[in-house]
Amino acid sequence: MRPARIFAAALLLGATSLALADAIKLIIPTAPGGGTDGYFRVLAKEAAPYFKDPIVVVNVPGAGGTIGVAQMVHSAPDGQTLAAVWLGPVTVSPHTMKVQYTPSDYIPVIQLTSAPYVFCVHSDFPAIDGKSFIEELRKNPDKYTYGNDGAGGPGQLAAERIFRAMGVKARDIPFKGAGETLTAFLGRHIDIYVGSAPPILQHAQAGRAKCVLLSSADRITSLPSASSLRDLGIPDEEIILWRAVLAPKGTPPAKIAEIEAGFEKAANAPATRKFLEDAGEQLLIRKGPALRQAIDKEYEALGKLAKALNLTPQ
Repeated sequence: MRPARIFAAALLLGATSLALADAIKLIIPTAPGGGTDGYFRVLAKEAAPYFKDPIVVVNVPGAGGTIGVAQMVHSAPDGQTLAAVWLGPVTVSPHTMKVQYTPSDYIPVIQLTSAPYVFCVHSDFPAIDGKSFIEELRKNPDKYTYGNDGAGGPGQLAAERIFRAMGVKARDIPFKGAGETLTAFLGRHIDIYVGSAPPILQHAQAGRAKCVLLSSADRITSLPSASSLRDLGIPDEEIILWRAVLAPKGTPPAKIAEIEAGFEKAANAPATRKFLEDAGEQLLIRKGPALRQAIDKEYEALGKLAKALNLTPQ
């Protein structure tokens, strides 16, 4: 390569490195692919016009999302490093494994989405709604099996929180995610699917499954026949799949307000709303003290549940 070309290449590399150094790093603590990664990539693209610096998405998978969150909390509190999370590494994993952070190490900036876990049964299961589903479990303790997203994962905790509140029992069978749970369910290796709505929707619409119960306090439009926890009289026992943006402790309030405003506008963009609609999820904005209070309440409740289930690290 000629000296002039080498010099030009060096200038380009230097400019690129400088641009990345000034970029906002949005850590997604999962591998590429999947609902959380897909959602936040769309969100980051829609948020770009509202920030002076570019947004660079960085996947940091491992340990149930806790590695990526730990990387964020140990970053400089300047608003340039954020974490795009779901409930797992925030209110679940800290009770089931040893992590390198506490709730006081980060600022919950803005919650963006909400989606319940769904409980679906085979078409010939003797239940048509949440109440008859719970009654069938009550009459047959430990007879039925339910698949979930892994031992100590949000799906298992969502199910056990409801079952304990209603005084019923079912046997949990852990899988690596909703996809594996669905395969086992369709093959009739388990009786109950517990997972996110999108994988099971087409099967419910085709009559191969009946979605009878949600883990949320209220019903959702994509599964209008599924009972809510309010229908069962236990709305406070909900566990929902939510997504939010976190910043390191000590990030200036003005910077937090800027991040909050930019991502809220992006969350309302047509492309971001369409992503949620296609996934059967809902837009839910929660921020400031209300978001911190909600996370703290869930953190405490799931800590007690994990302890009762003997899921806490030794």
